[in-house]
Amino acid sequence: LILCSLSQVSQAQSALDFGIHQDYISIRAMGMGNAFAAVADDHHAIYYNPAALARRKRGNMHGFIRAGFSQKFIDLSQDIQDANKAETDNEKLDAQVNLLKNNYGNQFQLRAPSLGFFWVRPNWGISVVPMDTTVKIQMLQELGPGINVNAYNDTNITYSYARKLNWLGPKHHLWGGATVKALHRVYAGDFILATELIADTEFFDKDDAAEGMTVDLDIGFLYEYEFQKGGFVDKYLKPTFAFVIRNAGDYGFPINFNLLSENSIEPPKLQRRIDLGSKWDLPNFWVFDPHFAFDIRDILHDNWSVTKGTHMGFELFWEMFNWWKGTWTIGLNQGYMTAGVGAKFGIFRLDAVTFAEEVGTESAKNEDRMYMMELSLDW
Repeated sequence: LILCSLSQVSQAQSALDFGIHQDYISIRAMGMGNAFAAVADDHHAIYYNPAALARRKRGNMHGFIRAGFSQKFIDLSQDIQDANKAETDNEKLDAQVNLLKNNYGNQFQLRAPSLGFFWVRPNWGISVVPMDTTVKIQMLQELGPGINVNAYNDTNITYSYARKLNWLGPKHHLWGGATVKALHRVYAGDFILATELIADTEFFDKDDAAEGMTVDLDIGFLYEYEFQKGGFVDKYLKPTFAFVIRNAGDYGFPINFNLLSENSIEPPKLQRRIDLGSKWDLPNFWVFDPHFAFDIRDILHDNWSVTKGTHMGFELFWEMFNWWKGTWTIGLNQGYMTAGVGAKFGIFRLDAVTFAEEVGTESAKNEDRMYMMELSLDW
């Protein structure tokens, strides 16, 4: 799937990409438009806001396998296969024209099957995600018609710690936490001419891929003010506010094990980011616990804009019994609708979501809609 090669430079530069790559995403969070910094009340707090671990009442283990793809990814794959079957020069030319005509300007994304494990307890948690592969493909016109490819394969090991901070007085509740993460990345990115693609040339050479490991830090805070008991805000809103700095060090990938090549180069930096979030709890009714969230995420990223940084969502948590519960979610992610559903029966859980990302510029919008599903054991 990764049909790309790299020019040899000291640090790899990503192929043309106007989106904001998320190293790890939660299906539940994406259903809420990825507004999760102040909501993070499950194992995903490790990646979204480690401060939330200080509010946990009990431990939890979670193992998952999941995958996702863009709406048009299957169509692109079929067009490439058809083009490769062409035999005569005229058939190859027609196949090239159809490939470009059908897919020009679109972006396609694949989140290959990935798996991971979480173990969280009150105040701390660990996670191991041995394989998380993302391939982004976009049909463009640069030196000639072709395909722009960015591909990432990540291995992530993290440790998080959090506690309540008595810094602000009795009515001010503040929690703080940090996640130390060791991330190994293999990266490949390039622009491939359509003529080369149809010729079925061997594009990817592992000796040209970028690779490296980094150890970095995420720092998060949660804040609540103790409003008058029974008052409107206490009864109907109960706001929580979040502040998170992700990739605080952001010094690149200086550790290279040369697993692919003795001359492998360094992947692009993760980029330091700031997330601001809020959660508003709404009154419970019957078996439902609803809340609304609004985040401004990825501030400081090179591709950040108001549109790409805005996230909001609504979650309706329901619980019939302690062994039968789930969530319904809707939201806006970078200006596009999202929706998700999750259900847990005993220790088995199923989550599914559709969401879209903005991968164009402010003057030329381009929607990339994804569908993802996750199967997990949660106990």
